[in-house]
Amino acid sequence: MSSIDQKSPLDATAPDSSSSQRISEIIDDGGNQHYEKRPLSKRILALVWDSLDKSPKERAFIAKIDWWILSYCCIGYFVKYLDQTNMTNAYVSGMKEDLSLSGNDYNFLTTYWNIGYILGQVPSQIILTKIRPSIWLPTMELLWGFLVMAMAGAKNVQTIFVLRFFIGLLEASAYPGIMTLLGNWYTPEELGKRSSIFQASSSAAQMFSGYLQAGLYSGMDGKSGLAAWRWLFIFDGIIGVPIAVYGYWAIPDSPTTSRSHWLKPEEKEMAIERMDRVGRAPAGKLTFRTFLNVFSRWPVYLFSVAFISHVLGIRIYSYFNLWLKSTHRYSTEEVNVIPTAGYGLQIVFTMMYAWTSDAIRKRWPVIAVACSVALIGCIILSVWPSQNTDAMMAGWLLTFAETGAGALWMTWINETCSYSAEHRIITIAVVEMMAYVFNAWVPLLAYDTSQAPHFTVGYQLAAMFFAIGIVLSVIIKFVEKRWKQTA
Repeated sequence: MSSIDQKSPLDATAPDSSSSQRISEIIDDGGNQHYEKRPLSKRILALVWDSLDKSPKERAFIAKIDWWILSYCCIGYFVKYLDQTNMTNAYVSGMKEDLSLSGNDYNFLTTYWNIGYILGQVPSQIILTKIRPSIWLPTMELLWGFLVMAMAGAKNVQTIFVLRFFIGLLEASAYPGIMTLLGNWYTPEELGKRSSIFQASSSAAQMFSGYLQAGLYSGMDGKSGLAAWRWLFIFDGIIGVPIAVYGYWAIPDSPTTSRSHWLKPEEKEMAIERMDRVGRAPAGKLTFRTFLNVFSRWPVYLFSVAFISHVLGIRIYSYFNLWLKSTHRYSTEEVNVIPTAGYGLQIVFTMMYAWTSDAIRKRWPVIAVACSVALIGCIILSVWPSQNTDAMMAGWLLTFAETGAGALWMTWINETCSYSAEHRIITIAVVEMMAYVFNAWVPLLAYDTSQAPHFTVGYQLAAMFFAIGIVLSVIIKFVEKRWKQTA
């Protein structure tokens, strides 16, 4: 742990209070920087959208990187998360019967994906320090798309298991790579919104998957001799290919290394200056000593436990479909469509978290609130008022509300490790990897699908994970204040 508290250049002449920074702006008067109070109109504009209070030149620059970076990040992750959700929708739409899945096979589909995802995390992030993100990320997505389409031809569950492993391995580059990319270009007052907008694309994918599977089930089932669930994977893979090709052009790498044709030289200089202003260090050489330094500091440990709790907690709502199917009240189309209400709720809450956390420039209170909402849902499901459909629906829907906190955890890591690009890259990879190490086996114990939908301990464990998230958000805030991280 580092006990040295070193302020970034932006903070050097500013008051200690973050609220003071929000209501004032830095003025350069002949090389002497000082803060002046910002007009109320600028403060209001900054709350609405963080570039509205900027100079026209910087506003145009932010709009340009928003267009290129966010378009690729959101659409690319939309497609990847569409595949993850498609597994659930395919399972309840004929795949279970066609491939004779039984017992815990449903969980094993996720477990094999998790194993590949875990093994790919750290190597992918290390490769990003050697190979340009604009080459590595789209290439992984291109190969991923071909393997997703191959799932449509699977004749048995063993083939699906093998494909899920390699799909997870290729997909491991996406989430940590994109979170690192966003951290390369956006300041703290911008990063929470962008990370959450990116996170919301996964919720949109899950909404779309339900409608897509319902449409394919009614319109494509049996076409060309293929079941609707097989068409789902073909469609997913096909739309992934052009997005990967687009990524070769859209991804700008980092401000100091960008060769992007859509960035002008003066815009690259502005990007570098913006990161310097908030103390966001450019990439350097990744060495064995870098790894030792990362593992000698608190962020990699506390954020890992926090993100493990987040990932294990949100696993609960992936079983919503199973409960709907078990009631025998809903058609196959309705079982696919009803959960989209939860994903819509996810998008709304994620955007609320983003704007609130950027406005107050604090992550921990918003994360604590997000965990509290989902905790209430878990408590309802733990009580299991099975005869009260409205209460059950409310419980399930509330569990969707915490997902947006994941983006805030990653934003917090980017900000805490601003002093070193290498520390950010490694910490994000390790945090993500450890979360999925636990996600590979804990659900097998907590959510034995032979018990579905009334799991013996699953709902209580989910409640515990959300409670841990609340506690850790407070602990990390205290530790961060006590042991500020510096190079």
